[in-house]
Amino acid sequence: MSYIDLQATLQDWPYEPEKISVRKILGTDEAVRIQMRVELGVLQMEAEGRPDGVKPHGCDSLLAFHLKRLAKHQERNGTALGFGLTRQECHALRVEASLYYRRYIALFVLEEFVNVLRDTIHSLEIFDICHEYGIDPEDRMALEEFRPYVVMMNARALAYQALEENQPASALAHVNRGILNIRAHFDQAGQGDAGKACEEIKILRALANELRGKLPADSVVVTRKALRAAIEQERFEEAARLRDELKNLDVRKRRPA
Repeated sequence: MSYIDLQATLQDWPYEPEKISVRKILGTDEAVRIQMRVELGVLQMEAEGRPDGVKPHGCDSLLAFHLKRLAKHQERNGTALGFGLTRQECHALRVEASLYYRRYIALFVLEEFVNVLRDTIHSLEIFDICHEYGIDPEDRMALEEFRPYVVMMNARALAYQALEENQPASALAHVNRGILNIRAHFDQAGQGDAGKACEEIKILRALANELRGKLPADSVVVTRKALRAAIEQERFEEAARLRDELKNLDVRKRRPA
């Protein structure tokens, strides 16, 4: 087996501490891959499937494997009761979540927001299955401190995707719904005060202010049109977000100067 010295590659692509440096390459097998420059070298990830290219138990991901197990358990027993994830299984899922974290950060830098959504949703589903079915209480809570960050990244990706489609009202609705979801997370944990100082909420509020500047003067009319379109196309989650934004716009409109 021969090995390749990466020194020339590292010299041509120097590490910049204040910057997330990412690029896409075409592998020798013609597959697209993502590379991230880190302090001690280069991380390489698959662009599709699990970032490390592994197929756990023949499935696309470990999450997919356990979701299949859960579905079989429910079909066999008529309930999810009795289904659980061991400490080892939860640990392996957390490792998988960390792989997807690295990739969605890289994808965000590359402005591939559709794929950021794909990977943040995957991560949130890992959080959910561990929280719901982890046998050990520590495993049920181990990922929850990271939920606000992933919700924030998901909301930002949705917003920027909407902006690419020239839908600033929808973008703002996505951001506001992200803020509400993060607040709900802290409220459910009995940490409402912590949510007020949450950095993720601050970032989303700043983005919301930026997006309001992109709204036309008749933003209420534009938002209502977007709401009607969402309902007609049966995009009900987006419709709910747009209803929330209409309420916010109405409050601001009635607020004295």
